[in-house]
Amino acid sequence: MEERRTIPRWEINQEAEVTFEDGACAIPCVVEDINYRGMRVSLRRNLFDDVFSSFKLALGIDFEINASASMAWRNQRDDINTYGLSFNRVDDLTRVRLWDYIRSRFPDLVSKQLWSGLR
Repeated sequence: MEERRTIPRWEINQEAEVTFEDGACAIPCVVEDINYRGMRVSLRRNLFDDVFSSFKLALGIDFEINASASMAWRNQRDDINTYGLSFNRVDDLTRVRLWDYIRSRFPDLVSKQLWSGLR
């Protein structure tokens, strides 16, 4: 499949927790990839399409974002549900914090992405 994204995603495969608008308990998940415009997340729950309209994503104890997203696609394999999300609401401060998080936790990914266009 040909990549159509104008901004590549960082493949981080990071354990995280997502909490939805209703404030129920946090649900463990894995953020497979992420960028400023969206992410791919996997979890052991089958969710409604509109549940991502307002959520909090915690990547570790020191990084959380509040966001809104639309579900672009979903896939279910065995007991894992994977969702492709397109962010609707991510403010500039959150974008900067996300960049800082990726740069500090995954420097090899940043380096690889920056140098990939120079070949």
